[in-house]
Amino acid sequence: MHQNPIPTTQTDPLKAGNNLRVSTLAPRLGISKNTIWRLVREGRFPKPIKLSEKVTVWKAADVLAWLDSKEAA
Repeated sequence: MHQNPIPTTQTDPLKAGNNLRVSTLAPRLGISKNTIWRLVREGRFPKPIKLSEKVTVWKAADVLAWLDSKEAA
């Protein structure tokens, strides 16, 4: 069973339904920023949303669904 690297709390950005930047996702998921981008390129992680030239985010719901699929596997 998959264990969350950081305990889930009310302040957990994933549970808050926020849009998340890679700098928030990486430590929360316990993987590096480079790994997140590699998984995106390989089609193994949700696609991000480009808000501007320098701002890219992921929907928290998409990341939670990805985590659920990893736990089910």
